[in-house]
Amino acid sequence: MEEKKYYTAKEAREILGITYSALRNHVHTGRIRRTMPPGKRQAVYLKEDVDQLHRSQKEEIYYTAKEAQEVLGMTYSALRNQVDAGNIANIMPPGKRQAVYLKEDVDQLAHEMEAFFAAKQTAPSVFKKATEEDLPECVALSAAIFGGVNIIPLDRRIAWLKKNPDIDYVLRHDSEMVGYVSIVPLRRETLEPLLKDELLAKDITPDEIEEFKPGKPLQLYIMAMGIKPRLSKLEKRTYASRLIKGIRDVIITMGKRGVTIGTIIARSEVPDGINVLRHTGFTEIPSEVPGTRNFIIEVEKSGIPAVMEYKRELAAWKEQNSE
Repeated sequence: MEEKKYYTAKEAREILGITYSALRNHVHTGRIRRTMPPGKRQAVYLKEDVDQLHRSQKEEIYYTAKEAQEVLGMTYSALRNQVDAGNIANIMPPGKRQAVYLKEDVDQLAHEMEAFFAAKQTAPSVFKKATEEDLPECVALSAAIFGGVNIIPLDRRIAWLKKNPDIDYVLRHDSEMVGYVSIVPLRRETLEPLLKDELLAKDITPDEIEEFKPGKPLQLYIMAMGIKPRLSKLEKRTYASRLIKGIRDVIITMGKRGVTIGTIIARSEVPDGINVLRHTGFTEIPSEVPGTRNFIIEVEKSGIPAVMEYKRELAAWKEQNSE
């Protein structure tokens, strides 16, 4: 069988991933030779030139999987996770069985990882309960994250914290606040209109906030959770994971204190927040507010590891305090 020597315009364009105009430009600059076969009305393009240009393009702008793994110092599975998260673009070259990875994205992520982990070695992030002195920064960070919409005034947040000192938590890196979360136990008659946008969070009074005490089951509402804007994707993911671990520890501590939690409810309007809630184990429930997604964990029914640990701690507390 005679070896193929030419590509059609369509084949050349698909291999190179370019437009017909760009293909003609390569012809004009001499990078690809073309010829008009006798009796034909469409030109064909020398396979040798097209393949050579394709190889040079790959060398210039793409890494193989092995090369990308070496640059990033990660496994193939971790590399695919970066692709799925949208941090690295990849393509499947025509006629090939293995994807290649955009060099610019790989190098950028490698740079971010190097800078981030170098900083982390000297100043690890710290998750802690917020004090009244932290609240001005919480308000400012909330405004930066959510654009000033339905921001809870400082005086209202102070009043809430005085009613229940265990509702606000901050994440700091090298003394800088990079994230925060508010976990608020609300009365059912407050929570229901809040989820319908019939009540704004900034209008909730301290009297509508419960205290973390043994007794009746509480309805926890994750009022807000956010990471400082303008951080790299790697930093945002790492800090978000640290916040989630902090929330997990807070919930487990409630079990040790004998606090009964009936449900944990959260809502989000942004893809990142929705993905975090789903991956954490929340179940989506219907929302009456367009564009807003509601999520719930029913503690008694849940098999999420952190919730199971909470229930074990609560059972141990009850046993110790039943005597």
